[in-house]
Amino acid sequence: MHQRADLAERSFERLAEARGDITAEVIERYYASCPDARGSFAHHGLDNIPELEGRMVSETAYMLMHWAADPTTVRIEQGTTICHHQDTLEVGPHWYMGLIDAVLAVLFETIPDSEQREREIWREIREEIASFIDSVRPEFWRQENEGPLPPFPLAKPDLAQQR
Repeated sequence: MHQRADLAERSFERLAEARGDITAEVIERYYASCPDARGSFAHHGLDNIPELEGRMVSETAYMLMHWAADPTTVRIEQGTTICHHQDTLEVGPHWYMGLIDAVLAVLFETIPDSEQREREIWREIREEIASFIDSVRPEFWRQENEGPLPPFPLAKPDLAQQR
């Protein structure tokens, strides 16, 4: 786990140096892949949608970094969060994963092609998170029939190198 945590920190440090605040980029990608989520942010953001968008992007980035270092703790923390998003906020697994994928897509753009291990670790983490989200679906009390989570768009090394 230590190597994953170090690579995750390096990835996000590089991202911060290269892009600064990634909120606008991530949200643009997120709404492009999950257009109906815009209405949810408008509903739940009340009078301050940008603040909610910023908070969700920063919490997603933090969750990814924390997962790299301590996935067990994040599973405990996220288990109830994922169910709460589904059951109370009507933010299902696809939207939840969509924001994670949007952060990872921006992150991948700053990982040099020479850093294949770093790319592999993020793909592994993404797959672990998707599997975990699927594992808590039976705990939802609000029914959802979204179907399986999509694969990560950058799952194959040849696709990641094209960016």
